[in-house]
Amino acid sequence: HGYHDFFFDLQKAQEVRGTVSIQLPPGEEAIIPIAGTAPEQPLAVTTASSGTQETCLGKWSFNFFRFSENATLHAPADSPYTVGTPIRLGHSPQRRKLVLSIFVDALSWAIARPYAETHLPNIMRFFSRGTIFDQQFSSSEYTLPAYPAIETGYYPHHTNIFNLRVGYELPLRMPTIAERMKGLGYHCAAPMATTQGIAHGLLRGFDRVIAAGWTLHTAVGVDSVLRHIDAFDETDQFLFLYLLDVHPYNARWFKCDTAVEAHLPLAERFFPHDSDVASVRLPNLRIYQEQYLEQMRQTDRTLGLLFSYLEQHFNEDEYLINLYSDHGIPMFGDTIGGSIDILSERSTSATWMMRGAGVPAGTVVHDLTSTVDIYPTLGHLCGFPVNDDIDGRLPAVFGGTPRDAVYSASQYPGQTYKLAVRTHDHTMRVETQEPVDEDGTVDFMITRAGIYPRGHELDENYVVDSAELRAFFCPRARDFVREIANNGEFWPSMRAARPEWFGGQP
Repeated sequence: HGYHDFFFDLQKAQEVRGTVSIQLPPGEEAIIPIAGTAPEQPLAVTTASSGTQETCLGKWSFNFFRFSENATLHAPADSPYTVGTPIRLGHSPQRRKLVLSIFVDALSWAIARPYAETHLPNIMRFFSRGTIFDQQFSSSEYTLPAYPAIETGYYPHHTNIFNLRVGYELPLRMPTIAERMKGLGYHCAAPMATTQGIAHGLLRGFDRVIAAGWTLHTAVGVDSVLRHIDAFDETDQFLFLYLLDVHPYNARWFKCDTAVEAHLPLAERFFPHDSDVASVRLPNLRIYQEQYLEQMRQTDRTLGLLFSYLEQHFNEDEYLINLYSDHGIPMFGDTIGGSIDILSERSTSATWMMRGAGVPAGTVVHDLTSTVDIYPTLGHLCGFPVNDDIDGRLPAVFGGTPRDAVYSASQYPGQTYKLAVRTHDHTMRVETQEPVDEDGTVDFMITRAGIYPRGHELDENYVVDSAELRAFFCPRARDFVREIANNGEFWPSMRAARPEWFGGQP
């Protein structure tokens, strides 16, 4: 996997030289990470009770030191070192001892639901004592735009993170979940995360992030979470765990699991070697389907160890566990006219389950919910403020207002804009003729739109011609896209840079 399996241990720290004074309020204790910039770098630590003692720091490796009194750090002036954010010890009745977010990338609930008892027994056992959202939908069809929407409660056309070519950062007026939790006094850490979110500001608020580019296996992440819980059990923790096992990838570049290869008939073992096919457009091949189900089963098996640990070491009111996904996948039969439907129900169905303090037990919610609703829900349960203009909505099970529709959109520059507006019974699908421009805007002058029963989207044999349904769906679709409709007005130089998108030659 090249550099993708290399983990970076990133910490919020300040580079210092010479002498540094550490001042603690009377009666307080803190753990402070300290890292060197050279192998076996000497460091002297002086306290009133122990005098001066010497140790060695590792190069770029943080060591943790527990202080119960004021201290002075000293190293040679020509040798810089880094001092991390103090981890203050102590619990507060206003916080939970543990708030854990488990991000299972690409876990489609529409696909997982029929396999829940056989492939997700540990997840179902654990969250059956909490709340499961049965009609949860993603804001987008892939991670780049969907991840920021979860972290902020804003749709991608408001975060402006949707373009692979542009490294846009979240504006400061859109605080992340971790920033909010940090403001409540939690020690915020990501024992396993993806580096993808760093440049976009999605990991703002975390004191520590252990991240890799791609290979984020559940076994590694669960071990990292357990170590972190044990190490910092004297503080209230907000932890983030990102899991990538389930996410499918083009088999041209990735080896399938041994269990899949060993059981798959030879005739099903081969696949087209098209290296340009993205995960959102993988074909309906058994090898991909079996790989997805096997990774789902293995993820559940390892998470079972984590759930057992939590039940043994915490009371129900001491934790809040939040498991969710950002989008689904289409490779279980979602083709229309031979093309993959990237906004199909399986592609945009997401998983969301919660358990712990403030969460109703033994509840299955059939109301429509969106991935942008995770943010205000955590705000409600944990007590952090939520901006008035977010797109997320507090679910009715927590005292909010039910949605009458959920929205999933594909806003990918160079491709047509696609929108799905869903109710419990029907879906309106919209697709533009023009492609999305670099800035995310698109011309809606010529669009294809239709209303279908759920389960028959884009099947013209089931299109519904109803004035009542049009009166419901059309205003909602117009309001959703109003801010990105360019009405045929655009920057000529921007279109000149991408002529192949708009009918010209590259």
